[in-house]
Amino acid sequence: MAPAPILIKCPCGIESRGASGDIIVCTGCGARYDTAAEAKRLEGLAALTQRQFRYLSRAGLGFIGLLGVVGLVWLNVWGLVILGSAGAIIWFMVFMPYMKRRMLTKASTLYTPTVAPTRK
Repeated sequence: MAPAPILIKCPCGIESRGASGDIIVCTGCGARYDTAAEAKRLEGLAALTQRQFRYLSRAGLGFIGLLGVVGLVWLNVWGLVILGSAGAIIWFMVFMPYMKRRMLTKASTLYTPTVAPTRK
């Protein structure tokens, strides 16, 4: 996973940019910020969110397959086509975007980075 960009706001008023996992040095006062621990937390949260997305996609495929089987039993091949297509449209165009927004909002509230400065 590529390191996430990070912005450090130093108490002296200077903002420094870098990548998570790096040691960022403030150009104003010389304070050093080690972001390695925050990078590990961010990677863990990203892995959790990706795992939830995979489960959601698999559940969608199961939902579409179940609707297809119900349509096949109920209306033969045309039922498979109609209910399978309707299930795919409902899942991937309505339900999935809603759940993705909900998961990403939840993930963004779980992670608040805190990096304490150390002097030279």
